[in-house]
Amino acid sequence: MAEIARNRLARPLLLTAIGALAACGGFLALAYATPETFAHSPGFARRLFMLAFLLRTFETHIGLVVILPLVVLLVLRRWTLVVVAFVLAFWTLGPVALSFVRPSVSPTNHPLRIMTANLLVGHADVEALVAQILRFEPDVIFFQEYTPAKAAKLVPLLGPTFPYRVEGMRDHAFGEAIYSKIGFASEPELYPHQIIRSHSAMESRAGGEVGIWDPQIRAVIDFQGSQIVLQNIHYAPPIQSSYLLEQRIMTTWLCEWLSHETRPVVIAGDFNCTQSSVNFADLRRAGLTDSRSAGRGWAGTWPARGVASLLPVAIDHVLVRGLQCEHSRPGTDIGSDHLPLLVIVGASQPNR
Repeated sequence: MAEIARNRLARPLLLTAIGALAACGGFLALAYATPETFAHSPGFARRLFMLAFLLRTFETHIGLVVILPLVVLLVLRRWTLVVVAFVLAFWTLGPVALSFVRPSVSPTNHPLRIMTANLLVGHADVEALVAQILRFEPDVIFFQEYTPAKAAKLVPLLGPTFPYRVEGMRDHAFGEAIYSKIGFASEPELYPHQIIRSHSAMESRAGGEVGIWDPQIRAVIDFQGSQIVLQNIHYAPPIQSSYLLEQRIMTTWLCEWLSHETRPVVIAGDFNCTQSSVNFADLRRAGLTDSRSAGRGWAGTWPARGVASLLPVAIDHVLVRGLQCEHSRPGTDIGSDHLPLLVIVGASQPNR
């Protein structure tokens, strides 16, 4: 009787596991098979690109779902399907798992300490933010969603420690600022992306949500005998398909700039996309390294609160070229919907 009951239970479990595995595999296949060119196409093609983008964004979460059918298939000894499930699990969860066994990077004598923080349209908790800044002691801070009201509170508190500042303030979500303990080697640029501010593919916006034609601040500092370019970034949020077109335009602009820039580069901010996105594929080809290559474990930054914060996605990044990533970790809650990102980089890239 018990054997009959087990057999009756095994079949629905097997079918459920196969269905879940097929769904996860199908979603991932769709995410990676959708052409990047669909972002530039109107209508259904762009909406399909948005779906693919979101599937890539939550790729690691899909991997967690794969674990359940994998366990069921192991119990039922369906070895061919176990191999399929294991491949999907490794594809999605492998980077997180491998980060725990990643070798440590040898620290340099005089590292550059970097912090990037999205301030939720200036609603971040000033006391929590300043306390975290004092603990981490960054040399440079990249702020996004920086408003005049927040500047009025931060400058008196941080001004003596960070005497060099460049601000592109807005009352909406696309203001920026860079605070630095190190003097700027040249006049910072609020709009280095001037060439794309009138891009023919850009669509007009209404209301308070604005676009990539707002400040994307660039500054240069002298550090350890060389100039380092600091580029603050805030990509449009992926809340509708046309905004993803803006992300692609911004990425193309960054890669074009990097093809001519010979100095070490730090690009930091709210990218509103993960390492699995097509944007990051392009940025890696341009020679950029994500600071999370020196981090450990699940290092998401959004959302910072609520149930979803138990498994946040990594959409805030510090990318470097010509520098060595030594340490990277998310900060703690500063009253924003994003966690800040705390990064230490060295002044020279290791030998390859």
